[in-house]
This record gives sequence, C-alpha cells and structure tokens, in this order.
Amino acid sequence: MHHVCMAMLWRVEATGNPRFPYRIAIEQDSKVLFAVRAQDAWPGPRGHLFCIRDGSEREERDLFVEKERVPVLQFERFGKSLRVLLDRPNRKRCEFLIIEKPYKTREGSYEQIFFRTQAGIHSHRSKSRVALQPAAVPMQIAVDVQERYPWRFPKAEVRRMKLPAGDYALLRSETIAAVVERKTFDNLLTDMGSIVTLHQSLSELAGFPFAALVIEANYGDFLDPERLQGRWPASHGYRIMAELQVMHPRLPIVFARTRKEANLWAYGFFRAVAKYLSQKEKESDALLTAEPVIPYGSDRRIEDRLLELLGSAVEGMTLDELALQCPDADRTLLQRTLQRFRAQGIVVRTGRGGTARWLSSALHRKG
Repeated sequence: MHHVCMAMLWRVEATGNPRFPYRIAIEQDSKVLFAVRAQDAWPGPRGHLFCIRDGSEREERDLFVEKERVPVLQFERFGKSLRVLLDRPNRKRCEFLIIEKPYKTREGSYEQIFFRTQAGIHSHRSKSRVALQPAAVPMQIAVDVQERYPWRFPKAEVRRMKLPAGDYALLRSETIAAVVERKTFDNLLTDMGSIVTLHQSLSELAGFPFAALVIEANYGDFLDPERLQGRWPASHGYRIMAELQVMHPRLPIVFARTRKEANLWAYGFFRAVAKYLSQKEKESDALLTAEPVIPYGSDRRIEDRLLELLGSAVEGMTLDELALQCPDADRTLLQRTLQRFRAQGIVVRTGRGGTARWLSSALHRKG
C-alpha cells in the first residue's frame, strides 16, 4: 500500500530510559499507527538500529520530552518493510524492517525490528555493475484465462488462472507480486473508444507494487494517419497517450514495438522483480542470523520476579524500588504488568504518583 499521508506526523521523544532512550512514533489524528523504542533518534554510520515495539501507557508518555515533530509525506508498507518519507531536506528517507523469526532452541517466535536509513539500505547492496544479482531465481507466472494467444515464458512454471488485473502475473507464495497488461495496437485503438473503462482497468493495475502496461507498437504509430486508417485523428492519439501517463503516473507505459519484444520485456521485468524480492529476503535474513537480544527479559520472567518480590515485602514496594530489583526490565513493562495484576486482584496499590506502593493482595489482607 502506498499513499500520500494526510495529517501524519513523525514524533521523536526522549524517554529517560538508558537502554532505549528514544520513542519514535508515526501518528495520525492523535492515533498511534506505529511506535518503537530505539537507542538513538536516527541511525548513525552503521545505517541501522535495533528497535523494540513501544507499549508505553498514556500516563507514562506524558512524562516524555518531545525532540522532533516532522510531517510525513509518504507512508508505504511493502512486504516486511514500513517505509517513510519525511518532509525535511535531510534525514528524510528510512524504513523499519519487521521480521518474525522462529526460536532456534524452543517453540514460538520473536519479532525483530531494524530502523534503517537510505544510506544503510544501499550499503548492503552489491558493488557490482548491476544492483540485482545474476543468479537464476525460480519463477511462477500466471496467464489470464482470457488470453487467446499468450506470450511464452520458457524457463518459468506457467499456469492459467483468472487474474484480478492485467494479463500476466508473477506469483510468489501464491500471491501476485507483479502484473503486466498487454495491449496490441488494435486493442488500444479499440479501448480508446471506452476511455473511462480503460482508465479504470489501469487504475486497478497500478494498485500492485510492480506493474506495467506493455504495448506491441511504437509511440509514433498512434500519431501516424496511415496506421490509424481513419479510426482516430492523429491529434486524438497524441492526447490519449499523454493522458494515460498523467492519469496513472506510477504505472510505466512501455512501447515495445513488436509482439516478440513485448514478450521479452515482460519476461525480463518478471525476472528482475523475482530477483529483487529474493535479494531483499536474503538481505533481511543476513541481519537476523543470530538469536535475538531480549533486552527486557520475557514477560513470564518479569511476572515471576514481581510476584516473588511483592510476596516477601510486607510493606510493599514502590515502582522505583521494583525497577532497581529488575534491572533488565523496562519500566513500561513493569508498570503494565503491575496494572494487569491489579485488575486481576493479585496486587493492590496504596497512594498515588511516585510514592505509591504495590503490595501482594494476600499480604494486604493479612495486614
């Protein structure tokens, strides 16, 4: 999904936590769309930072100090990445790579988030003359059932299916990764008579991450009275070709001259998309080969530790005292766990603010 963001903000706040001193959030109309805790407000020379999801409560966030507030120009979710374009001259492009990984030694999975800049993303790419590696990548291509004389893709697995848009699609894990709409010269001349329908089909096509309209003709053919044979004035062909690109600015329109060259272009396009997606997956995996660093410990270990501490503290403990006894735990996690225990009747709180004390319900009843 890709769209221009309305009233969307990038906010950076100082949290006061020494391990993850910054909270970075994307908000829209006071609603938090995405928020993480990070070790810095922007990646340094390495080009990426390890982050964790932010789960802070509103009352804790009221204590944070705002450091940045920048309008967001574009917000894009693509695969495992969340990409952001900020409205400022420098430090404006970044992405959050979000990966769910299985544990190596036990059941379950964990999430890792990497905050990467444009420079950091490029630093992981090949220094060769082409950005995409030449290694062969298996391809599965779908041909729409209505294609009577389809193009050929000799080194791909080809199957017929009804496509939601376009005539040919690259499939990855049973989902459409790229789409091509094929038009012959005569096809497009006919479609020019139903311009609203044509625009609708191209809008649907442009909704895919990788898409193109490939025409088996030259651009000049639509301006040539001899080729048009009176079906349309040359001036109309000129206007329509310009209109198509203006109305669908993110959709490449390729004039590939002949059927053979159009077929070859589409084949190369699908191969490039397949290589690009495969390479992105490998880059992600290269960052994530190690077991995760769990900075705060698991929720279960924190719960057990809090119950142990409060079970032996007759006079209870403040949040600050509990934090000192749980140095590996985030203050937000401690507070959230205590609030959950309180709702379940496991603990009680006496007093308010920083001097409030937390007590085991069992000890409180005995007192």
